[in-house]
Amino acid sequence: MTPSFLRDTTLVARFEIAEAVRSKLLLVMLLLFLGAGSLGAWGFTKAVQRIEQEASSVVPGVSVKIDRSSPLYRNLIQRFVHDPAKAEYFLSLPPIVFFYAWASLGFMPWLVLFLSAETIASEVSSRGIRYSLLRTGRLPYALGKMAGQAVILAGAAAAAALAYYAVSWKLLGGVEAGGIARGMLCYWPLILLHNLPFLAWALFASMATASANLSRILSLGGAVVLAILSALSGWSFLQRGPVSAGLWKLASFLTPFGHAGGLEYPRGTPFWTDAATCLGLSLLYFGAGYALLRRRDV
Repeated sequence: MTPSFLRDTTLVARFEIAEAVRSKLLLVMLLLFLGAGSLGAWGFTKAVQRIEQEASSVVPGVSVKIDRSSPLYRNLIQRFVHDPAKAEYFLSLPPIVFFYAWASLGFMPWLVLFLSAETIASEVSSRGIRYSLLRTGRLPYALGKMAGQAVILAGAAAAAALAYYAVSWKLLGGVEAGGIARGMLCYWPLILLHNLPFLAWALFASMATASANLSRILSLGGAVVLAILSALSGWSFLQRGPVSAGLWKLASFLTPFGHAGGLEYPRGTPFWTDAATCLGLSLLYFGAGYALLRRRDV
């Protein structure tokens, strides 16, 4: 990897970020992630407060609080999380942090798939890619686009975390503010890691198509197919015999869905397996997209 290759990749990434600022895409992403984070935090805190009020009304004169030290919250976590070690880890976190991680791992990928799908396809459609490729190669161009989108994603994810923190601090009166900040800071890089293969899939769709609309259709539609594949791979009645079970197991590693569980609990083998799978899928999807871009007449 030569210095000129790194320079070109960095320049493309910087231009991608600058273009996102100029076209208001960055503003749209920040507003969407801020809005989603604020709405999620507001809904969670309001639901908790409503449950506390209803529970307190059952026994007059007794105040019920749902926090990590309350028996009600402990029983709820232990009922839904069957692994004792994993349950204890979640109980060590403020409830809003657990909800932030669950919501971000579950819903943020769909925003990424929608917003990042047009990054290369729009330039292919407008023929603007020709001017970029006069100055650099296709690989640094594609890598720079990926890097720029990753930086934008990192900023948007940080904005969502700040929204969760600000709303929860306001509605909860600053309770466990330090623990909430530390928990969100620890989950932030894991959320980025989980979203990398989704970003790479969006870039694959963008490199495989010649218009923004087609790239969004492939990005979102293909993701739905991958989600269905992930769900089917977990159905035991389809795994009849060792060969069938092995094929479905392999299929589960070809989709970015179904790998959030290990990242929710950053301990042990499942964490490293899911982290490695996310990195591997990012390389696979990006490599497949670049193989198409490399041979295209733009």
